[in-house]
Amino acid sequence: MSPRWTVGSMALALLVAGCAKHDDSNGGDKEAEVDVRTAVTSEREFRDEVVAPGQWRASGEVDVIAPGAAIVQSVEVRVGDEVKPGATVAWLESRESAAALQGARLMLEQAHDEASRAEARRALALARRDLVRLPVLAKRGGIVVRRSVEPGGPIVDGGEIAAIVPRDLIVFEARVAATDRARLRSGQAAVVATTGFPAIAASIQRILPVADSLSQATLVWLSARRGSPLPGLTGFGIATIAVGGPRSSAAVPDTAVVEDDLTGETRIAVVDAARRAIWTRVTLGARAGGWREVRSPPLPPGTRVIIEGQRGLPDSTRVKPIA
Repeated sequence: MSPRWTVGSMALALLVAGCAKHDDSNGGDKEAEVDVRTAVTSEREFRDEVVAPGQWRASGEVDVIAPGAAIVQSVEVRVGDEVKPGATVAWLESRESAAALQGARLMLEQAHDEASRAEARRALALARRDLVRLPVLAKRGGIVVRRSVEPGGPIVDGGEIAAIVPRDLIVFEARVAATDRARLRSGQAAVVATTGFPAIAASIQRILPVADSLSQATLVWLSARRGSPLPGLTGFGIATIAVGGPRSSAAVPDTAVVEDDLTGETRIAVVDAARRAIWTRVTLGARAGGWREVRSPPLPPGTRVIIEGQRGLPDSTRVKPIA
């Protein structure tokens, strides 16, 4: 073999070896990672709750009535006023004294000489002195929901002057889904949130036997805690009823949960030790302060889950948690 051939062969071998090494380095590219935001699970306190919309309303009312046939002299209340027990609702004049006063006034108007005018003035003074004015008082305090008469009009014996709803007859009527009815009991604690008004502590007073005619929801009356300020009787709100005691459970942030719109299945993306997103089907429980209770499978505290960027992410994708 000639020296020229030997040198050429060695050069070719070195060139092939260099190309092979270059190809190996290109084939070892790092696997792509997807940036995601994560959080860790923790133990939190939960309680089972039923949430239902509703409205403040009157469960009953007290009528303020005339003690006898009379003429309404004045009405001291308007719809929406809150009155105290014993407050004056109206003033009445007996029909007899009102008729005597009206007759004396007519006599004075029709008098043609000084003698008749003097007699009419004496009759008018006597009628005013003998005028019987009757105050009508509220037997119970509460909110005026109806005013049935106006000044100057007649009223019969026992006729309604106004209607008052006492505080203990003001309830929040919650419309609870029929599927939750079996979880309700009288006396269970609740909180009612009304727009533009502080949250009101309440409890179940009564579960009505008749369902709502349109939605078939169970109607539940909640009574506010004694002394709590109340909104108007037309106020709408949301009631949260506690149907179970507090317990400590594993929890994930609300934003970690992905729900299938078709099947209703709920999943979370757990980040394993190799920084891969593992889709995990979960059974959820109660909510509390932006967290969801995880009833199954068991999740040890500190388990890392994805809270942003997980939607549409294939299972076992490598991820890179970012701040």
